[in-house]
Amino acid sequence: MEFRYHATGDEDGVRVVKIEQDGERYRVTVDGRAYAVEAQRPQHGVIVLNMNGRRTRAWVAHDGLQRHVALTGARTYILRRPDPRTKQRRRAPGAADGGLEAAMPGQVLDVLVHVGDTVERGQTLLLLEAMKMELRMVAPFAGQVRAVRCAAGQVVERGQLLVELQAL
Repeated sequence: MEFRYHATGDEDGVRVVKIEQDGERYRVTVDGRAYAVEAQRPQHGVIVLNMNGRRTRAWVAHDGLQRHVALTGARTYILRRPDPRTKQRRRAPGAADGGLEAAMPGQVLDVLVHVGDTVERGQTLLLLEAMKMELRMVAPFAGQVRAVRCAAGQVVERGQLLVELQAL
């Protein structure tokens, strides 16, 4: 079985991830580089990974076409499965306004940008706590912050607009 995802949460922006499963063994390819991975699920939402001889624990939450993966001692990644009903469109500079929406219900831990800031695609805009995980919410494209619609400590719902961006 094969799955394809687009991953965010990395400093390098969006990465293409392909996961091929054969029982408890996986072949994970990230931007063309392959890794042999064995996975065990000791409890719901927890996966113990053995990647090329290194063991690490990951916490996983599912939200529709998305998987939120928090690795011990590392970043939190959001794996988005491309929606088969829509075509991926690239945003042309200045083509449209947009923003960052909450990927899942949670509480805003910290807002890292202000109105007027210029941000890069993949830059962390705010930290959100959801299901006992800290999620780095990143800019979907390069732009300028037009409005910040949330504050630290605020509880937000899935799909709620958090930051408005104007494409550069």
